[in-house]
Amino acid sequence: MIASPDNPRQRPRLVNRLFGTQPLLFHAQGYHSFKPVWPKIREFAFGLPPLELGPRPRVTAITCNNGHQAMGLFEQSCARLGLPVLVGGGEHAEWINAVHKPPVILDLLDRINSEWVLYGDSRDVLILDDPELLVDRMQAFSADLVFGACMVSWPNLPHFKRFEAALPGAEQSAYKFINGGMWLGRVATVRKLFEDVRDAEVLAAAPDSEQGKIRQVLPRHVL
Repeated sequence: MIASPDNPRQRPRLVNRLFGTQPLLFHAQGYHSFKPVWPKIREFAFGLPPLELGPRPRVTAITCNNGHQAMGLFEQSCARLGLPVLVGGGEHAEWINAVHKPPVILDLLDRINSEWVLYGDSRDVLILDDPELLVDRMQAFSADLVFGACMVSWPNLPHFKRFEAALPGAEQSAYKFINGGMWLGRVATVRKLFEDVRDAEVLAAAPDSEQGKIRQVLPRHVL
């Protein structure tokens, strides 16, 4: 049991033994059959006592969901916390991430008033506690935008891999490649990035992937 100064209620947390952290967000990107621990994480998340957080003053949760039957996990985890989540994309029955996701995200950004925005893929992201705690962590190390990271470089193009592998701190971790399915950032920063992503060319190597477009424009947004 771990308590935060800003979250005094005693609430169970999972511990990442590799890094010694207590993550509040989980993303099972890729094929679930390759994620043997994922069912246990889901069971833990939905076994926690429900909360009634309501709208958070500093951060808004958003996601994309076109109504496909595989979608909705992120929203369910938010509902468990009593956390409102803005959902976009329902007008696109035939969904292509590279085409639809950037403009839908930009539309959602125009609908929020908070300084920060939390995005999680509807299909395979879980949130376990108050996202205000995540904002506290972001401000502690002065970041404006943080993506989830993974060990796999996708799309697997050499120049993407070289750029991210050369970023500060990358050599100390196997998790050095960004994943577009989960991120937290200041709205102004996120808007600039996704305007660039929206206008970027679709990659021939991964025509369905907005992650490829993100990685394509990322060097222009890294200080």
